[in-house]
Amino acid sequence: MLDLDETLVHYDEDLEILNQRPGVKNFLLKMAQYYEIVVFTAGMQDYADWAIDQIGGDNTVALKTISYRLFRNHTLPCREFYIKDLSILGRDLSKTIIVDNISENFLLQHENGISIKSWYDDLEDTALEQLSSLLI
Repeated sequence: MLDLDETLVHYDEDLEILNQRPGVKNFLLKMAQYYEIVVFTAGMQDYADWAIDQIGGDNTVALKTISYRLFRNHTLPCREFYIKDLSILGRDLSKTIIVDNISENFLLQHENGISIKSWYDDLEDTALEQLSSLLI
């Protein structure tokens, strides 16, 4: 499972533009060869569907790589966080991971979480490339 905002993309409200983390398209295409990819976001569905469909420049990357999408209504609100219960998919948790920039989001299954640094606009960022090396 992958978080969306500040993990794969960042929406700049001032400029009203969606920026994609460097290497996101290649990361998704590569990971889809090995994993079932689920985007699990605390974002609202309308926004998240739009943002996911923008990855790679059109929705073909999302259609080729992302099997499922889970949104805010699938999370458990807890103070300022939205906890993501990985069991919602009904998959073997011993074979399930979540990559998220907010570790509190995977509080229920902390052993399944991989923290990634938040991304906003650093065009030199290599976190997804490094993560790819770790996961394959």
